[in-house]
Amino acid sequence: MRTQGKIKIWILFFLFLSIVFSLCQQSQENLLKFTHIYDPLAGPHGKSNTDWIDERLAIFKRLYPDLHIELEQAKWDQIDTKSMADFRAGIRHDVLLTSPQFLPKHAVVQDLLNLNPFLQWEEDQIADFAWNPVWHKCEQHGKRIGVPMGAHTRLCIYRKDMFADVGLNPDNPPATLQELVAYAQKLTRDMNGDGKTDIWGLGVYFGPSRGTIELAFAPMLWHFGGKLWEEKTKQAVFASKEGIKAAQFLNDLMNKYKVTPRWAVSGTYDDVILRGFLEGKIAIAWGWGSYWIQPLEQAGFIKGCFPPEPQGRTIKAGVFVTPTNCKAQFTNAWTISVHALTPKPVESVQLLETFVEPEALFTFPDAGLPARLSTWQRPEYQTEFYQTWFEAVKNGRSMPPTAHYEELANSVAAALQEILVKNAPIETMLLKFQKAYNKRYAGE
Repeated sequence: MRTQGKIKIWILFFLFLSIVFSLCQQSQENLLKFTHIYDPLAGPHGKSNTDWIDERLAIFKRLYPDLHIELEQAKWDQIDTKSMADFRAGIRHDVLLTSPQFLPKHAVVQDLLNLNPFLQWEEDQIADFAWNPVWHKCEQHGKRIGVPMGAHTRLCIYRKDMFADVGLNPDNPPATLQELVAYAQKLTRDMNGDGKTDIWGLGVYFGPSRGTIELAFAPMLWHFGGKLWEEKTKQAVFASKEGIKAAQFLNDLMNKYKVTPRWAVSGTYDDVILRGFLEGKIAIAWGWGSYWIQPLEQAGFIKGCFPPEPQGRTIKAGVFVTPTNCKAQFTNAWTISVHALTPKPVESVQLLETFVEPEALFTFPDAGLPARLSTWQRPEYQTEFYQTWFEAVKNGRSMPPTAHYEELANSVAAALQEILVKNAPIETMLLKFQKAYNKRYAGE
């Protein structure tokens, strides 16, 4: 009798497990996961972005009321590696934010869905995105694996009051590199008469991070007509004669012209450029990001530009497109993709489209600048301030399509640290780090 009782208990237990498993399976079938990077408890920026996500999900739920959306937060600098690692482990995602710099690696891992069979867009919809350099980075080997959600670009910003103080026209920023250096020399000043520089003419970030290749070295390399990486041979080529000229110019800013502070080789991009400019330590900042328009408004440097208004204007700060031959700086944005392991590709693509509708991207707090060309036609973006940003986006360039971009960026940053900090020979250092990179990653 006791044995029969135990058997009944086990039968009931297994029935319970089967019911739970069935419910879980059913729950998974009606589930979509959206993986993002925003922490609602981390301040106004995180809260505004999560509020925006909630608004878009509410719209999507009207189309699919039976679907449950699960939000998953990942660190901004780990979301791409998480997607790839989870794919290899068989862990599904559905819709997620991705980074354009890592889309070539995503293409190798094949963890993102090819959107081409699902996006039934008319030509005008495609053209609305195709002007943006990030759109082209989203296509890898003929497969569209992402859609840009904005445009983050960089240009130069300057203090109008400091221009006036040294007799420069506040409405006439430098148009060439030669003028930039001449202006920077005039703006570099010892205000206290103690032999120490208090205001530096030109701030450029040279720190040991991938920001150095994106913000300083690449724009100068492009100016001289060079490349970071050769797509045909899949090898680094930054130690070319053009690369040597680029590194020499950057070195001269700090050591010959003495217009860029030595502390530009340390700290973070925010420390050197954002805080250096706002605190009055730098007169012209090279590589000012579009994500810093809000701090300018808050500090009173501009008015009616964040959020953009038709009457927006500059007050204490002006902006100008980087004065190189190609007028180009690094341009990227958050992109949105669908995970290859999603069991619901149609619904996932529909969710993606809900996030990239024109009005959605216009109100996306982390867009930086509009991804869609049609948005730039709005009155808010016809001001001189935003038309300068528009030109910067049009001229913007992406990083090379290597799956080992991070390693490439680290190689260039390390070479420049040797050159700028230790005064190492430029050609020798560039060749050393180029050879080390190619020895390990050439052909990939």
